[in-house]
Amino acid sequence: MNLGPYLGLLAQHRFRIHPIKWPMFLLGAGVSTVNSLLSLTQQVIYGRRIERTELVAPPIFIIGHWRSGTTLLHELLTLDDQFSFPNNFDSFTPNHLLVSRRIFYPVVYLLLPGKRPMDGMSLGASSPQEDDFALVSLNAPTMYREIAFPNDRFAAELEPSENDRIRTIDNLERFFKILTLRYQKRLVLKSPPHTARIKDLAQRFPGAKFVHISRDPSRIVPSTARLWRTLDDTQGFQLPRYSDEKIFGYIHQRQKSMYRRYFLERDQIPSGDLIEVRFEDLIADPVATTRHVYETFSLNGFEEMESKIRSYFSERSDVKPSTPSRSPELQRSINEHWREYLKNFGYSAEDR
Repeated sequence: MNLGPYLGLLAQHRFRIHPIKWPMFLLGAGVSTVNSLLSLTQQVIYGRRIERTELVAPPIFIIGHWRSGTTLLHELLTLDDQFSFPNNFDSFTPNHLLVSRRIFYPVVYLLLPGKRPMDGMSLGASSPQEDDFALVSLNAPTMYREIAFPNDRFAAELEPSENDRIRTIDNLERFFKILTLRYQKRLVLKSPPHTARIKDLAQRFPGAKFVHISRDPSRIVPSTARLWRTLDDTQGFQLPRYSDEKIFGYIHQRQKSMYRRYFLERDQIPSGDLIEVRFEDLIADPVATTRHVYETFSLNGFEEMESKIRSYFSERSDVKPSTPSRSPELQRSINEHWREYLKNFGYSAEDR
């Protein structure tokens, strides 16, 4: 973030920073000051070019709940050289990536851990990353801002205002233009919050394609809880003080809000522009599932992709999907709160 938005975020939460997190706060203040200077430099040099840039083709959006396989599907599609995507460096430096890449890319490469802490998947500066993280840096509305002060997230509004929705899409468009100026290729993008934005995205980017991936909620919910706890521990200015019951309730309500909008809007997407796949099918036969996506969207080049997909899984044969444990009480709450999700994507309520 730039310095002003960084201090604004802290002020919004009344600087309730745990003492053990003060070094991170000071580091953030220094880095955000540098970000502000580099952001001004990028705007002076590239501002007009960014505004004039047109996307090469309508973007392809991968959507679905957290821990449902969106990252895996994103990594598979980005094996195709005809596409570009925001990587970790891009998503965390949207304000200045065009002017700072040579200097800071090696630093990010060295600082990132080799694997994601929540699931052990490989991680690097060039790995595909969610564009909602860029929204944080751009000071745009996104629920990912909640990670900074995790104990306050339970009071956050689940439904964005009309003004926030417009600001979000405006900033996404700017980020996509920056990426297009950098890579000059069609974009493949992934962010779970996009699941509740498909109407807005389709209106702003006519012809956009959407791939929704679903997964058994009994696997999603405990894994998502571990995801938030991991991010809150490592990225938050507070020490998480919430109970399991609190975080599971938050996950249930966030899912309901997200899919209430998705189920209302998916029928408004033109035929052939949205496809729904299942994580279980992707794991069972990744080649067939990916081919189905290419055929539905009339994408060329799958012949070269087949060998890349097989190599991808061969290199990661030791990585297995995580299966966190769940209590009978949690399973009953999943059956209750995820009823519409289960029905729409063909899953059965488990009895534990």
